[in-house]
Amino acid sequence: MAEQIILVCEDSDTGILSGVYEAYERKLDHDSTIIQIGEEENLCLFSEYIKIEPSPVKAEKVIRTIEKRFGRETLQIILEALASTDRQKGNAVYHMIVHGLRGGYKGKLIDCLSQESVVKVVALSTTVWHEYHHFYGFVRFQELENKVLYATIHPKNRVLSFLGDHFSNRFPREHFIIYDEVHNMCLMHGSEKEWFLIDAGLISFGEIPQISQKEKQIQELFRYFCQKIAILERGNDPLQKQLLPLRFRPDMIEF
Repeated sequence: MAEQIILVCEDSDTGILSGVYEAYERKLDHDSTIIQIGEEENLCLFSEYIKIEPSPVKAEKVIRTIEKRFGRETLQIILEALASTDRQKGNAVYHMIVHGLRGGYKGKLIDCLSQESVVKVVALSTTVWHEYHHFYGFVRFQELENKVLYATIHPKNRVLSFLGDHFSNRFPREHFIIYDEVHNMCLMHGSEKEWFLIDAGLISFGEIPQISQKEKQIQELFRYFCQKIAILERGNDPLQKQLLPLRFRPDMIEF
């Protein structure tokens, strides 16, 4: 019998949480089971690999269990951690859930900072939280000729799902698209409708209209305004880079 069980899961919330469900359904030894995201070139000796098919039904059952046992705050932190690009996120989330269910915690699992997996998940969540909160202020929409608002972003993590509620609440009557060029995903929102995510490979970007003439004029005025309100004698470049990191600026029209 293999000394270690490796569950190979898709890099998505559904894929990883399906792996968690399968670990319990198969009654695996959690101490010798790990969740691996995707295939790896180097295989581990004395290990049994099990490929897990993503199942929305199974993932939803795990989500309901997490929320019921540990509360909505813990669920939010776990979902934020799963949006990270860290390759160890799946295993950390899995063993955090195992620790919580094994220890009978109720609502205070994220306070167990003596547990390595909890520390890892909280750290990943914090990183993702900071990034998508930056985008709350740094996303710059441009009006296209067809009146659709369009924005491009280049996040490190998969933050689109955390931007949906924020911008749909701000612009409930607008049609808008946020394109995550790094992860090739789009957040779509129609006027007075629910937002959803779509694979950007399904969109023909060559057919997207150009920005409107009015938008070009507004952008010129906005850049002029930003230049005029600047006080050159009081410039503080290090502080500006701290508050507005350089990596966000290529997608901002004022730079």
